[in-house]
Amino acid sequence: MKRLILFCTIFLFAGFLTSAVAQNFMIENSAGLGAKVGYYKAPDADDGTLFLGGQLRTKGKYLGGEFSVEYRGEQTYTTTGGELTVSQIPVTGSLMVFAPLTQNFAPYGLAGLGGYYTVYDYDGGFVNPGDDTEVKVGYHLGFGADLAINKNAAFNVDYRYLFLDGNDDITEKQFSGNVLSVGLTFYF
Repeated sequence: MKRLILFCTIFLFAGFLTSAVAQNFMIENSAGLGAKVGYYKAPDADDGTLFLGGQLRTKGKYLGGEFSVEYRGEQTYTTTGGELTVSQIPVTGSLMVFAPLTQNFAPYGLAGLGGYYTVYDYDGGFVNPGDDTEVKVGYHLGFGADLAINKNAAFNVDYRYLFLDGNDDITEKQFSGNVLSVGLTFYF
């Protein structure tokens, strides 16, 4: 986690330094497809998890959007009934508002909704151990930055706080938490 935060800090700092050597690389009025990797940790979870995903982005000068699909690995929750392992497949959409500072560096704020296909694996002292699934709806707020490396590609880094309730039938644990991701998008 510390390495990921350090990478993100260096990434943002490098974006501010590029203003002196900025070229005409601003990506606007384009759509792009890319990959992302990140880290997700809910406060009630015993540990965090890495995730992989894909993103489809549209970008204008000030407004944009993102559609993403991810696979989040297992997080473990300790409950009175035993141990609960949760993995998720989120499908999310976000509205992004950009504030371009230089030709190739544009911070943004974002807000969005998502459907979270959640797989529960009950172990330990549960009466009926096994698997269960459900789809829950959550929303997120966050911020990030795009760093264009040329007119057809950009790195992005963002932080989101996810608001998502857990399974009320089994546990009162929350799936809300911090989501940090890094991506590379190719625009066409």
